[in-house]
Amino acid sequence: MDNDSVINELNTVLRGELMAAESYDLFISNTDDEKIRQIFGQFRADHKEHAELLAERIRSLGAAPGKGTGIPGMFSQIKLEFETRRKDSEEILKRAYFGEDKGVKMTEEIVKGDLDPESAELVGRILSKDREHLIAMMEIMQENLKQENDVKIRANDRQRWENDSQGQNFLN
Repeated sequence: MDNDSVINELNTVLRGELMAAESYDLFISNTDDEKIRQIFGQFRADHKEHAELLAERIRSLGAAPGKGTGIPGMFSQIKLEFETRRKDSEEILKRAYFGEDKGVKMTEEIVKGDLDPESAELVGRILSKDREHLIAMMEIMQENLKQENDVKIRANDRQRWENDSQGQNFLN
């Protein structure tokens, strides 16, 4: 593994972290759920921190870190803006989960490649934090689903009660 390969791989991960931070900016501005907004704010901060750690590592290898997300990032943001506009918070949460999962999988592939031990350790820590994001989003989705089901159960119970009450009144 040569230094140029390591730097190239780290710059690829850096672009992904910058894209993730930009995506969370968009998610935050489009959701009306305060709990989701807060957790997305933390995720955005994590991705910005990851980007800075990657930039520092690239500089320590004697190179300048890439700037911005480039053309692919710009197109990705346009697509994401279209996909999240006028969507409810649950849909935005699902889109965030999908994006984070895709980023984790792409980064996992890079870790298999040309990284020196110190860079691999850094990317491993980043992946660990990103997986925590996935777990947190899954927990929110499960909690929301449970609440939805509870509401449906209460509605069904009320309907049965009303039907039983009507039957009682008819019999009396």
